[in-house]
Amino acid sequence: MSQANIPNITPSITVTLNDSLNLLIASVALEELGISHIINAEAEKLQYVLGTIPGLTIPATISELLAVNSSVKQTIIDALKVEMTLDSKLEQIINTPLKGPTGATGAVGADGVTGSTGGTGATGAVGATGVSGPDGTTGPVGPDGVTGVSGPPGITGVTGVTGSTGAPGPDGGAGQTGPTGPTGAQGAVGPTGATGVIGPQGSTGLPGATGVSGNTGPIGATGATGECPCVTGPTGPTGGSITGPTGATGATGATGAIGATGATGETGPTGETGVQITTNNAFFRTVDSVLVTPGSAIPLAENFTLNGTEITHTPGSTDVLLAPDQTYYIAYRTKAELPTAGTITAHVGLELNGTLIPGTESQMQSLPGAPQAITSLISNTIINTASGAPSVLTLVNMEAVDRAFDQTTMTIIKLE
Repeated sequence: MSQANIPNITPSITVTLNDSLNLLIASVALEELGISHIINAEAEKLQYVLGTIPGLTIPATISELLAVNSSVKQTIIDALKVEMTLDSKLEQIINTPLKGPTGATGAVGADGVTGSTGGTGATGAVGATGVSGPDGTTGPVGPDGVTGVSGPPGITGVTGVTGSTGAPGPDGGAGQTGPTGPTGAQGAVGPTGATGVIGPQGSTGLPGATGVSGNTGPIGATGATGECPCVTGPTGPTGGSITGPTGATGATGATGAIGATGATGETGPTGETGVQITTNNAFFRTVDSVLVTPGSAIPLAENFTLNGTEITHTPGSTDVLLAPDQTYYIAYRTKAELPTAGTITAHVGLELNGTLIPGTESQMQSLPGAPQAITSLISNTIINTASGAPSVLTLVNMEAVDRAFDQTTMTIIKLE
């Protein structure tokens, strides 16, 4: 499996947002490819245990089959968890908004000239109070006033009592229990091997000889005892502690002059508008079960999402048209309904212009006598389309018999 092409990052980093998103999508594709290889390895593990690999027959006990089945089941569960994480990662990448750099800010216009305020005029003198005139005659009665505004609506009445609940219908009868399948024969227990003979105990070695004791040295003479009592001399007087005066604080130096402000550099040119790498993308699906004949393609009933002009599809058609001289990321998922009799295989793959795309096949088998199974088939790839006319992409039933598929989805993203 090839490795990702990571650009060289020098001290002057030149990875753009578009490059980052392309690398993230490529990482999703590589992880999906790795999961496909893991699932294919689990399928080959089952083939090995069941002895269905051509030229290899390995008898397996029931306990061995159950152990392998448990291992494969756990691996598929872990793979599905990773698939959910990758789906969330891809959705966030697709929804990342892209825009070019912000242009330079225009210069601020000069402030307008403010007009001067006129002076306040002098206050005039207060005039003398005039003589009160005689009372006037009573005027005629005025017309009736305008009718007042209507009062607010009355309060809503109390809601009536809810009717009683109807009696529950009778319970449906219990369905019939299906017959229990026959128990497989238990394998014979192998014979217990014979116990080996215990060897004789080794003899005990002879004790070593005791070494000769050395001679004891002579005891040294006792030293002379000093004269007592001893006389302790008088303690001298404690010296005085004198602290010298604190020196004067030095004068603060003068503040230096502020340097002149440097000239503002010219504004750089505006960069080109970034390319939207997800301009061309699509998500097709067929929810219902469809019976597909051998070598035929699975139809895609719905264009759930279709953006751009480099991907074309008519709802209900099996063919997806991809523009020439382009690079696409493609992923699919479908479910096959397998019957119970014998070892049944579900097998699909992507074809471009009628030719199988290497590494895009997905194949699973059902165990003999197991209940009817719905097997998930998934794979993904990154392809380059040929020059000239558009290429035709299909998801094909690779088995030699009719197979029913449902919950089929296909995701396509054109990479810039």
